[in-house]
Amino acid sequence: MLSLPRSSALTRRRFLSVAMATTAVVLASPLVPGPRRPLLVAVGSELEPALRQLEPDFERQHPSIDLRWEVLGAQEMVNRQLDGGGERARVLIPSNGAQLRAYAAARRSRGPGEPFAVEPVPIARTVLVAVAWPDRARRMFPDGRFSWQRLRTVAEAGQWSALGAPAEWGSVDLRCTDPLRSSSGQMTLALWSRNQPRQMAVQALRRAVYRPARSTDILLQEFISGGRNDGDIALVYESGAIHRLAEAQQRHPGGYELLVPDPTIELRLDAAVVADDAVGHLKDARQLVDHLRGASAQTVLRNQGFRGADGRGGTTAGDRVQRLEPPTPADLSELLKLWQQAG
Repeated sequence: MLSLPRSSALTRRRFLSVAMATTAVVLASPLVPGPRRPLLVAVGSELEPALRQLEPDFERQHPSIDLRWEVLGAQEMVNRQLDGGGERARVLIPSNGAQLRAYAAARRSRGPGEPFAVEPVPIARTVLVAVAWPDRARRMFPDGRFSWQRLRTVAEAGQWSALGAPAEWGSVDLRCTDPLRSSSGQMTLALWSRNQPRQMAVQALRRAVYRPARSTDILLQEFISGGRNDGDIALVYESGAIHRLAEAQQRHPGGYELLVPDPTIELRLDAAVVADDAVGHLKDARQLVDHLRGASAQTVLRNQGFRGADGRGGTTAGDRVQRLEPPTPADLSELLKLWQQAG
């Protein structure tokens, strides 16, 4: 066998050592991307614009995580998570934190084990409001104040001409989301029916609602793009109404008016980490929740129209009205059954 000279053998060993060390450094360097772990988050449509803004900052701080999200109505989110079809979200952030309590109760009823690895914590808040085109708002609420009783009266009239408005305005078109899929529709249903005979009130709302949308943000998009031809007044969240006001003003001179019902319902957007055996998923999910509760993310959420986790932000009008808790699961279940029957 041909043997290398001693000096050549030493040079070769040194070269191999340097090469191995260099490879280790390169592989450990953050500049070389490695496999990224996907983190699926289910969110209400109201949060999508904020998440688009928050995602790059979060992924810069956590380069091993590939943040993904799926936009779902609050009720739809819970139903899909319980049904177990498709990829399961690791973090749930519905527009109504009460839905997480309903999800937890349903999970516990199916067997042992806790539903959450991290219990729900607030990341933002918002309230139910109405948006209406200014001429419609003045006709509906002459004193400038939203009234549920007045809205019921206007809806019952059916035609604007019955209220002394121009006949070319046509029918009174009230917009809200589908209560079977979205929490803003559920809150509308609860407030509309408050202190009223429930069955008759739900039937009246079902007759009055024009094309229920599947999510609040989709409803706002339709309301703005369609203008007065696609709705006169819509029940949405304060956060979305603030966020899309500039868009409405650009499309329609003057935009829409934002009216805060008194009383209204305050929604707490809670984030919860679903129980999971994968340790990596748990760590990633915890990091996301911590990020959303941090100062920079809270600033983004307030700039998007939300009230922060501490309740600060939003409109001053929203601060002056009575803010109720969301309906209990039992009350909501009864209302949804009446809604289905009315259909």
